[in-house]
Amino acid sequence: MNKFNASPQAMLIVRFAPGLAPLHWQLFAPGEPHHEASGRWPADDASPFPALAAHYPAWVLIPASDCAFHSLTLPAGLRKPPLQVAPFLLEEQLADDVEATHFALLHRQQAQCEIVAVQRQKMRDWLARCESLSLRPLALTPDVLALPWHPPAWSAVQVDEQWLIRHQQWGGMAAENVWLTELLQSEAEEPVIDSYSPPPAAPGVWRAQPAQTLLTLAARHPAAQKLSLLQGEFAVRRRRTAQATWRSAQYAALALALLVGTNSVLDHLDLARQAEAAQQASRAFYHRWFPTEKKVINPRLQMQKHLQTLARQAQHAPLVDRLSALQNILSDTPGIRLRTLSWDAAGNRLQLDIAAVSSRALEQFTQRAQPRFRVRPGDMTTKPDGIEGQLTLEENNG
Repeated sequence: MNKFNASPQAMLIVRFAPGLAPLHWQLFAPGEPHHEASGRWPADDASPFPALAAHYPAWVLIPASDCAFHSLTLPAGLRKPPLQVAPFLLEEQLADDVEATHFALLHRQQAQCEIVAVQRQKMRDWLARCESLSLRPLALTPDVLALPWHPPAWSAVQVDEQWLIRHQQWGGMAAENVWLTELLQSEAEEPVIDSYSPPPAAPGVWRAQPAQTLLTLAARHPAAQKLSLLQGEFAVRRRRTAQATWRSAQYAALALALLVGTNSVLDHLDLARQAEAAQQASRAFYHRWFPTEKKVINPRLQMQKHLQTLARQAQHAPLVDRLSALQNILSDTPGIRLRTLSWDAAGNRLQLDIAAVSSRALEQFTQRAQPRFRVRPGDMTTKPDGIEGQLTLEENNG
């Protein structure tokens, strides 16, 4: 397990929702409660999240629904580390191929080990999302393990349309609201559950506790950071060197894409005041990445020049080239706003979370992207002011 400093430190606590749904965040600043803030991202341009992500280390909570918790008893006399033998001992219990599964050790007491298993691709996706958001993760922890543990009672909290329940010291479960009753009915004995959200009408003895959010509960139990998935090939110390060569190109390209999104939405703003506010947001975002440049007249154009320089200098020019192509497509398509962007290195594809003012704008974006990319739509939601959803762009091979 990762080394952990028990003394509290200022950090950004972030909870990734399943899929690419907006994340929850909260600034934890011991001794400086007036600095603490919270919210969701993506949000409006006034959100402090981008600046906080660049300044504070992050404790990232990932969905327990993507994790499998296992108790493992090591064979007598075994001298190998638990994570070397876990794939073989747990293979028959896994839903996924063992080669595609990442294992992390949560706790060990003599021969008894507590293991969490998660798809390697999920780990790559979460770390890519951290990279795209400028998050520097101290730990990736299953969200349910941030809940209090006071046996024999369980603990529970509601997050959006999902209930998180910690029913074990080293594990928990997640259930959509509509499946909560069915999940609890399967228990042999009626559990006692301390609820930090208004108790639902579901089986069990629910004891209402003072209302708290998941992130507030996490802030009160910072020691849970040591229950981290950043082990083995995903350990922080082993990722830094490999990622360092990507960072300047990714950050500048992401900044460019977000600036393009800000400029695109200007085509649909009705008031000069809103346009000026968006321009100020663009300049502030540019200053974040290039603080030594005092004169910012056209942040989009100046960012393009930086990207062109990166394309000439970066060892990973193909990524920069793809992002440059994406920037051109966004520039040519009014009515499309890029909310988040991530790079899936394993899948060799760009993952976009976008907002379109109409189905026509989305169709135009797809048509303009198809000569260069295969466009694969994900979940799309119709809103009163347009369409929101995910797209994956894969390079055409000819």
